[in-house]
Amino acid sequence: MHAQFKEGGLIMSNRQKIFIGGLGALTPIILNLLILDLGGTLENLKWGLLVGYIIRVIVLFYVGGLIAFLHKDENSAIKLFELGIAAPALITAMLNAHNIESPKGVNVSEKQKIGSVIFVTPAYAQRVEDKLKTFSVPEESTFEQIKRGLFGSKPQRVWFVIVGSHLKLEDAEKQAKQINSKTKEFNAEVYDRYGGNPYYGVIIGANLTYEDAQQLRRKAIDSGLPKDSYLWALPR
Repeated sequence: MHAQFKEGGLIMSNRQKIFIGGLGALTPIILNLLILDLGGTLENLKWGLLVGYIIRVIVLFYVGGLIAFLHKDENSAIKLFELGIAAPALITAMLNAHNIESPKGVNVSEKQKIGSVIFVTPAYAQRVEDKLKTFSVPEESTFEQIKRGLFGSKPQRVWFVIVGSHLKLEDAEKQAKQINSKTKEFNAEVYDRYGGNPYYGVIIGANLTYEDAQQLRRKAIDSGLPKDSYLWALPR
């Protein structure tokens, strides 16, 4: 990997060009890790996520190195480094743009109810009572971990179908029992209050994708459950 000198300046070897271009390609990832809480990221790192992340690093390094290699006449380390940054950074930007969720269509009642609970800071302690389920993100499968590490995608199974919200626990339990006694089609369960939201939720579907949650809500309304049933997602 020794550079050669010819008339007019330094001539880099192909290996040097690939290394510099690959290093440039990895710079956005390195900076992203430094900006974020690296300690917290490593603490919650799982094998599937690590595998996906390693594949992502290899692909980006390959792309950056390939672009630098194809510039046969370029021997400036700075320019090769910039070339390495350019295309992988564009790929990363496209992935990030893909992961930004477009606004979901909800009716007025849904907006009002979601707005009262969705913008709560996770810093609030969750008050858990005996035998009550709590709103939480489901455990990721190995495939989902790899996908998140590779593409940076967010968890999708974070939606809940809520058919009732009550300030009193006994009112929520009463509604859940009424639903379960009338039909075997839905399993209504009472969930504890989340963060700063004072309402107990009566849930018939948990940890669903948005599409599955929408389908379940329509089915529930068609079956005679409250028309003001709504969807709610955990903050991600």
